[in-house]
Amino acid sequence: MSTVLKRFSLLGAAVGLLLAGCGTGPSQAGSAVIIGDTSIPLEVVQQRLDTVLRTEPEARKLQEQGKLAQVASAIVTDLVRHELLKRAAQQEGITVDETEVDKTLENAGGAETAAQNNIHDVATIRDFVRDTLIQTELGRRYIDKLEVKIDFFYTKDGRDAIAKAKEVAANPDKMAEFVRDAPKSADGARLAELGKVVRTSETPSQGPTLLFGTKPGTVVAFLPDPANAEWMVAFIRERKTDGKASSSASAEELNPRVLGDTGLRMTQLVADDLQIKVNPRFGEWDPAVMAVAPNGEEKAGFVAVARKSTAP
Repeated sequence: MSTVLKRFSLLGAAVGLLLAGCGTGPSQAGSAVIIGDTSIPLEVVQQRLDTVLRTEPEARKLQEQGKLAQVASAIVTDLVRHELLKRAAQQEGITVDETEVDKTLENAGGAETAAQNNIHDVATIRDFVRDTLIQTELGRRYIDKLEVKIDFFYTKDGRDAIAKAKEVAANPDKMAEFVRDAPKSADGARLAELGKVVRTSETPSQGPTLLFGTKPGTVVAFLPDPANAEWMVAFIRERKTDGKASSSASAEELNPRVLGDTGLRMTQLVADDLQIKVNPRFGEWDPAVMAVAPNGEEKAGFVAVARKSTAP
């Protein structure tokens, strides 16, 4: 028993070292992340990290490999998403019946079982389930109503995509040039277009992508399909949330993951309005995946408001 207690004490010390000195500026001192006017203290992350290290062998393996920061970043991601979903639920008038939370946990074998092999414990798993239900409801409300008008082109190189997206952000007139010069696919199909209208009612699988959570006048670059190496660069001209629902696709029939991921994407605008400031110790907020990235170089995409708009 004394050996076990000693081991946990050492783990706790390691956590303290990980989080010590995280504040890098007056506005960030003592905070793991600032979401609008809400500051989440470092102590909250440290307490959860302590718990994960005590209960999850995989977390201890990561610590041994010098990768404990990954666990801390995952916790910060969870805390940010929780706050965004809470605010989105308030805006949309979404309430969660606690009996649904109970039912979900019961189906998972109880709170203790549901909290295994992840960053949650019995105290936080209810929040996670509640957030998941909110995500799904958000997705159900919007999956067949989202519509965007975009200029876009594809490229096989992520670095090239981001570099060109930055050029478009600085001068949106460059988009027409990139579209004109974009290569065609092997079968001769165009991989670029101006003024393309994309609807989730027709392609619901795109609901979780940056296209549908980004404000007009914004340039994005991202990998639409991880199974396909082609990156998309798009300039968002218009965005609607009241499009006509498709009679051929029902929200009830869609994959729950698509609904949930689309619901999470709907919180991107909430995040934009609040402005998320992650303590650099944990990384940077990445809107492409709505999660904390280790640093700016490892983000999954690029998002920037263009300096000016162009005529369609």
